[in-house]
Amino acid sequence: MASNARTAPAAKPLASMDRLSPIVYVYRPPTAPSAAIAPSNRDSQGSPKPAPELIILATWMGAQDRHIAKYVAQYQALYPTAPILLVRSEARHFLLPRGYGGGGASELAPALPFLRSIFPDLGSTPTRLHSSRTPDPNNKTTTTSSPSPPPRLLIHAWSNGGATSLHNLRRALSSSSFSSSSTTNTTSTTSTTPPPLLPRHVLLLDSTPGTFRYGATYRAFTAGLAGRPLALCLVAPLVHALCLAYWVQHVLLGRGRTGPLVAVARGLNGDNGDGGGGGSGDGKSPRGEVRRTYIYGPGDKLVDWRDVEAHADEAARRGFKVRKEVFVGSEHVAHAVVDPERYWRVVRETWEGVGRWS
Repeated sequence: MASNARTAPAAKPLASMDRLSPIVYVYRPPTAPSAAIAPSNRDSQGSPKPAPELIILATWMGAQDRHIAKYVAQYQALYPTAPILLVRSEARHFLLPRGYGGGGASELAPALPFLRSIFPDLGSTPTRLHSSRTPDPNNKTTTTSSPSPPPRLLIHAWSNGGATSLHNLRRALSSSSFSSSSTTNTTSTTSTTPPPLLPRHVLLLDSTPGTFRYGATYRAFTAGLAGRPLALCLVAPLVHALCLAYWVQHVLLGRGRTGPLVAVARGLNGDNGDGGGGGSGDGKSPRGEVRRTYIYGPGDKLVDWRDVEAHADEAARRGFKVRKEVFVGSEHVAHAVVDPERYWRVVRETWEGVGRWS
């Protein structure tokens, strides 16, 4: 006899997150982040290590909910009381004029007040953002720089799409409208003040950054059409035209020194840039980034492993604390699938500062 019971609808993969815009999602844990401790992460003495005050996940272009949800769930398991900010990347951010400009800027905007709710000093001067405040004998509060304060933020970006999202988020934080509205009760600054840095953080770069390569770029924009030959036939001419236009403008005429991919790569290694660079890399200027790990492999057909490695070597020369993790046998943004145990160990060790760093 047929059952009259209705089947409950399957839960959406990102049901644990609040959707603030088409590309911005947030997860608010039930426990205050100030008490966040990763129970599975303990140092050599067995003491628990504090979890991030916030985790930012910048996913690859066109990532599906079910794939994103696996990384979200793993981070929720690792750091159960850490809030998560998810920023998605879509093809329109690359294809439309100005990318995140125009409508894209409004999609990214909801991330800013959420960031500010976690880090109230965001948008103030670098010294204020990376220092501790202690009272002096005259009952006046003074600001003193900590010699090596721990990171507060964990950032994980996948592919050029995620790296571009990080780049545009950093630009949004540096905009005059946000900075001017977020510096209440702080010392006034002049126009020569460096753009606000992110809090001290660690950075994981999975399958990124890469340079423009015609074939790889074409495959990246058509990857979502696998198994749909008719759609591919319709879209392929447009993608080829866009790739050719990019090649002419930025490779032929720009000699490889212009274009959004170049801007993203430079931003990651630049002074006060997306990677939290600080001046000449002499360690004297405030640097938002504590350390970074590159995760990549020769099996990646969309981002050449040699491009990632060259960027990592440049970062090390500029004074960044770098770790390179090469995965063999895994494809683009699929390293966690091939060897999940190693992948998430690398994530934990990046946060804790364990392992070998250049």
